[in-house]
Amino acid sequence: MNCWRSRLILGVVFWLAMDIHAVVTADLPNTPAGMLIFHGSAAAVDFFLLWSTPWLLSGRLCTDMETLCLVSIVGNALGWALYLAYAPPVIYNTFMWGLSYVQWGRLLLPDRHAADYLGIDMVCGAAGRRG
Repeated sequence: MNCWRSRLILGVVFWLAMDIHAVVTADLPNTPAGMLIFHGSAAAVDFFLLWSTPWLLSGRLCTDMETLCLVSIVGNALGWALYLAYAPPVIYNTFMWGLSYVQWGRLLLPDRHAADYLGIDMVCGAAGRRG
């Protein structure tokens, strides 16, 4: 079971990664090379988050967070392709903010196993399927 501490620590790691990436890439030029650096480094940060998630979470929550990190990596690759296609940046920005909200929601909202604090499976549906 994933306790609130591990969820909180991973949430702080996600928040710091987003914040540090925003600060480091704030002065990149709006050129194809600059946007390749931006989207490539964002995908690298997502890969770091993908790598760090199993250290803090387990079970279905870990799998869901890893899947969302993979979606973010693909989203950053598509974001660079959209930039090269002269698409408006609102498409990429809206997708990434929406994905971030889904990640935060999945991380912070408890699932059916979160109510079983004692680990004795008194919650309906929890028996036999931990994680």
